[in-house]
Amino acid sequence: MPTQAGPKSPFHAPSLWTRLAHAHIDALTSDDESPHRALIVGSARSGKTRMLRHVHRELADRGLDVAEGRPGIDLSRVPATSILLVDDAQDLEPSQLTVVAARMRDPEAGVVLACRPWPMSDDLRALARELEHAHPVTVLGFTTRGDVGAYLTEAGDKMTSACIDSVLELTGNATWLVAEALSIHDVTGCGGASDHEVIAEALQELIAYRLRSVDPELGRFVETLCLLPRGDRALRPAARQDLLMAGHAEGLLLRNGQPVPIVRATVRATTPIERRIDLYVDSLTGGADDPFLRELVGPIADPRVAAALVRQGDGLLAEEPRSAAEYYRSAAEAGAESAALAVRRAEAAWAVGAIDEAGALLDEAGIGEDHEERERAARVAAAIWAARGLVGMSHAVLQSTPRLEPETAGYAAMSALAAAEPDALNTPSIQPGGYTAPSTLTVSMDLLRTGLRSTLSGSGERALNDLVRASEMYTASGCASPAPEVPAVIAALAAIHLGEVDVAHTVLEDAFRERQSGPWARNRLLLWRGWVALQRQHPRDVDSALEQVLSSGHPLSPRERLLADAIDVASARRYGDTAALTTAWRAARESIIRAEFDLFSILPLGEFVVTAARTGDTARVRPHFERLLEQTQRLGTASAWSAHVHWAGIQQGMLLNRPGDLKPHARQLVASAPHNRLASMMAQAGRVWTDALAGHVDPAAVEQAAYGLASVGLAWDGARLAGHGAARTDDRRQISRLLACARHLHPRDEAHRTPESDGAAAPVAPRTNAVLSHREHEVAILVLQGKTYAEIGETIFISPRTAEHHIARIRRRLGATSRSDLIAKLRLVVDDDRDAHDLLGERHREAG
Repeated sequence: MPTQAGPKSPFHAPSLWTRLAHAHIDALTSDDESPHRALIVGSARSGKTRMLRHVHRELADRGLDVAEGRPGIDLSRVPATSILLVDDAQDLEPSQLTVVAARMRDPEAGVVLACRPWPMSDDLRALARELEHAHPVTVLGFTTRGDVGAYLTEAGDKMTSACIDSVLELTGNATWLVAEALSIHDVTGCGGASDHEVIAEALQELIAYRLRSVDPELGRFVETLCLLPRGDRALRPAARQDLLMAGHAEGLLLRNGQPVPIVRATVRATTPIERRIDLYVDSLTGGADDPFLRELVGPIADPRVAAALVRQGDGLLAEEPRSAAEYYRSAAEAGAESAALAVRRAEAAWAVGAIDEAGALLDEAGIGEDHEERERAARVAAAIWAARGLVGMSHAVLQSTPRLEPETAGYAAMSALAAAEPDALNTPSIQPGGYTAPSTLTVSMDLLRTGLRSTLSGSGERALNDLVRASEMYTASGCASPAPEVPAVIAALAAIHLGEVDVAHTVLEDAFRERQSGPWARNRLLLWRGWVALQRQHPRDVDSALEQVLSSGHPLSPRERLLADAIDVASARRYGDTAALTTAWRAARESIIRAEFDLFSILPLGEFVVTAARTGDTARVRPHFERLLEQTQRLGTASAWSAHVHWAGIQQGMLLNRPGDLKPHARQLVASAPHNRLASMMAQAGRVWTDALAGHVDPAAVEQAAYGLASVGLAWDGARLAGHGAARTDDRRQISRLLACARHLHPRDEAHRTPESDGAAAPVAPRTNAVLSHREHEVAILVLQGKTYAEIGETIFISPRTAEHHIARIRRRLGATSRSDLIAKLRLVVDDDRDAHDLLGERHREAG
């Protein structure tokens, strides 16, 4: 390619062509042996016409006969001896293409066609293929850095590398835009970015005109493509290929279908706000939210935008509540109706664990009696009060809602039973708009209400069947609304209270795997899985559940904190020593002070009652225990919910050595025994236990009662019963037999452990080889460094309370009996894991 002006230059003025185009045209115009045939293809204003003129001039200067043709000219009149040059061949009529095709049948005839890459008819495509056989096709439209450098050299100009790169980036290497940019670029006094802004503004004016002058459908298509997200597939089905190719042929789109950068910028700068709003709303409706388009729309108050943002938030609320909250905030800025939006924002806050924020949003909403969002707001409020541990308020909120749809009626039944208000379980639900086919959610709620009523009538098996099916249907419905309780938890609790712990395990596992109730329920399901693992004698699963909850990053509600404390206490009582139990109990007392126990928290309260008796702190839980006894009495003797309350009373009486306190609880268990297998096993075990404490030990009866307790999820209690029996007989064979039973029922319980009735536990053998979790290793290292709970929390981004929980669990795992013992054992464990030191060192450096 020529690089300097001179008499042999093929140009009268510099042309922005590629090196290959130069080579092809030089070969075409200098070849005297072959017919002059060629095809020039390029988008609009890429230089095709100028190249044809150059070919015309070069051939004419050599004395050859050259004739020009174009659409609308009778090409049949062109002499056969002339070289025919045709511009805009894509616009030729079929009759004109026929003339050109006839001319091509003469092997000596010269034909040079210039056309856009689209549209190309079958006849033109056939001519193009034939011309390609004679001479390589010359393609224009894309300019490289080298092409620009050669152009500038030809023109005698200079331009910095940074300026060339900036122009090419701005124009997407589109030749016609590069040429326009170079034509207005001041090569001698370029001021850098400011001058390039002037170039961009000039090109935008030119592009805006081009967009208005092209076919309206194409202009709208390019406009939409520029405003919607990059790579949006909605604009690229096969039916849109014609518009993509047309956009490229006009020089507005790149070959890959993406807009030229300056074209995109022009559209985004010049499109009227109404059009932007339309496209933004359409993009939200299609599930795509382009941040650039959102920025173009800006913080504008428009009902269409507000409604679209609310719909987008609704679609994300179940699985991505944080994202939903962002859309709701944007909807508020766009003018969405405040009360209805406040309810949705409260739901989003609830789903991420921000209980107080959710309550504040509802308080600010000011939803009146007739507001259409009243029932939805009531559901959220009921869930908030339940999460705070105030199920009585949850029940009151739903009872004050006059018309209950099936979903709300199901939640009202949950709160009514939890608050021990059996009469409220019969509140009817309404089907709006007459008869409609029942939905999966409706069926789930109907089964739930039926099952809850059956738990009070003594129909335990029927109740459990209905509640398990209700949980399965609720999962299938995909509902993630705020609720007073998770249906799977209710089914699992009913199973535990009926002595079917394996059923409880299965229900919770299925619900957790299928993500029942969405993100907000994950920790609750994890905690109850931990509780069931405790009853099934799987301590590692208990630790795993607590670890996942504490490291989830999702704040625990007061109700969940209470359950986590109960699990920690229960685990320490079964697998730890006195020091570990004391630590766990001290951590739990704060939760107990703030708690209001209900029927769904009987199990945690029972654990606290027994532990308080063992630690000499009975007064702390007495008001809660007495209140819960009153509630269970309202349910009747056939209720499936009272057995564990009375069992806790029996355990408390034994630990406090108050035989008279056992009698009322024993009578209640005997009365419930015909309706509840769990109560039957407890009643039998209570009789045998009382006899054993009195010194009347029947090994066969003790074994039978102990294994009976184990069959209903109380293996730990069965082991204790066997241990008590062994401690109160002098027959060595009986002692050996009963201790073997205790070890079988509770394998990790040491054989030499003293029964709890003496108020103290023997030391547990050290477990210095225990495996600590990743987070526990981090905490352990910080303990060795002498850090406080608060300092540990600041270092690894957890709360001091969570740090205390971790340390209590570490102490329990290692069997440490004092702080000095804990430090000594931590050194043994942590020194074996140098990687943990390295990891925490990195964490310290990052925090610093």
